[in-house]
Amino acid sequence: MMLRKVDEITNDVCFNGFFDFGQNAYSTLEVELDTNFAENVEIIVGEVARDGRIVHPTNYCTYIQNIIQTGIGHNVVRFNIHEYIPAYGGNPHCSAPPEVGGEFAPFRYVEVNRHYGKVTVRRTAYYPDWDDSASDFQCSEPVLKKVWDFCKYSIKAESVFDRYVDGERERMPYEGDAFINQLGHFCCDASYSTARNTIDHFFEYGSFTWPVEWLLLTPMLVRDYWLYSGNEASVTRWLPQLDDKLLLNYLNKNSLLDRQVYKEKSPNKSLNDIVDWPKSEQDGYDFSNVNFVPNAYLHGALLAMHELSGDDKYLQLANAQKLAIRRHFLKDGMFVDSLGSRHTALHTAMFALYFQLCEGDEIDAHRKIILGKDMNCSVYGAQFLLETCFRYSMAEHAVALMTSSSKRSWLNMMREGATTAMESWGDECKQNQDWTHAWGAAPANIITRCLCGIRPMKPAFAEFIVDPQPGNLAEFKVRQMTPKGAIELEWSPAKKAILVPSGTVAIYKGRRFQEGTYVLS
Repeated sequence: MMLRKVDEITNDVCFNGFFDFGQNAYSTLEVELDTNFAENVEIIVGEVARDGRIVHPTNYCTYIQNIIQTGIGHNVVRFNIHEYIPAYGGNPHCSAPPEVGGEFAPFRYVEVNRHYGKVTVRRTAYYPDWDDSASDFQCSEPVLKKVWDFCKYSIKAESVFDRYVDGERERMPYEGDAFINQLGHFCCDASYSTARNTIDHFFEYGSFTWPVEWLLLTPMLVRDYWLYSGNEASVTRWLPQLDDKLLLNYLNKNSLLDRQVYKEKSPNKSLNDIVDWPKSEQDGYDFSNVNFVPNAYLHGALLAMHELSGDDKYLQLANAQKLAIRRHFLKDGMFVDSLGSRHTALHTAMFALYFQLCEGDEIDAHRKIILGKDMNCSVYGAQFLLETCFRYSMAEHAVALMTSSSKRSWLNMMREGATTAMESWGDECKQNQDWTHAWGAAPANIITRCLCGIRPMKPAFAEFIVDPQPGNLAEFKVRQMTPKGAIELEWSPAKKAILVPSGTVAIYKGRRFQEGTYVLS
């Protein structure tokens, strides 16, 4: 079921009229005006505006122009939005939901030009079935609150299809996008059907995915869906198909994923290592045929398979993969980007920690790499960087990155005029980007899962951990909806308290709390 929000603005127009609906949304438009003579009226909708005029960008942000010829008297015009055509034809893209009754497009602004007299513009914005009250976050840092609100709205506004898509340029599901989108959706609203439909899509259309790491994310997508939703039936249906996503037939003689093997075994496929995207976001990663990052992902995928299936063969494979990675990529206590390299990019450091490949003093050595750099990754990589920071006692660094006002920040997206997450940190970072790309909304889940520390440990939150890592944040309040009701956590020097819903168990510092409200020591 789609939700509709109808807003209208009426104004007396003297030749040029500019209307701002405040936030970007997938929408349709109706224009109502009266004329004393026939007019050729120009109507424009768009996502980007400067100085009271819609900008015609060269990227994939919306800019649609109609010229209509009015009759004399009262005119009601439905703005024409042409049928969507993806940037790369042939991909299995998503169409507008049937409830729209035609096509829609993401826009915030409207211009009505060449008209003399009063005009009403009526925008119908479409959203998924969404409960705004299901989640909340308040804190002592206004910038962090602003970032969370921005990212929450991004997840809401960009989840209008029955599957998570990678933005308006392609409208196509990709595993890398879905990993971040579904966690944000789970943290902002206890709704699981879009995630289920998206995972189904990956089993039907996975051949369209070219990044190796994104295929390897599939077991992790299923694991997260299982833990948040508790839907055993879907997981049981998917489990036999997950082995193909592990890409074990592309290992070389050293048991490592190898780009040369991809080419030899699948010459007609475009499989390749991505590390991060676009290329400018890779922190100088030193590529070869055998790269650290995809092999780290494989280790994580095997661990996820063990969680899902309980089959120890996946744990044994994961342990063997870890040994192979350590044997070939670990040089003088640091993992390197690729075989033959002496370079450790931010991505190598963060994925070495994220996928639990570091031991002993190696942990601090890789932490130093992270602490010595800022946001030297894309909005996609930010998901893993921030989570790694919270896992490994770098919470203050993570909060600083989320509240930064640099060009590589969520504040910069807002400064450039976005009200929904961009595909990159700003227009100068990616020439062909769009402004409706929820993979840029990582704080929507990171704040709840990592800073506030609420994460399911068993399906449907039968057990969940409470492990706040607020860094230098003085206080916060958070609400996380679950299939069994809302978890509420208040955290301040004066009061630390949690509401545990019926049918769940909270685990805090090894102590177990069942249904009720508790003061935490």
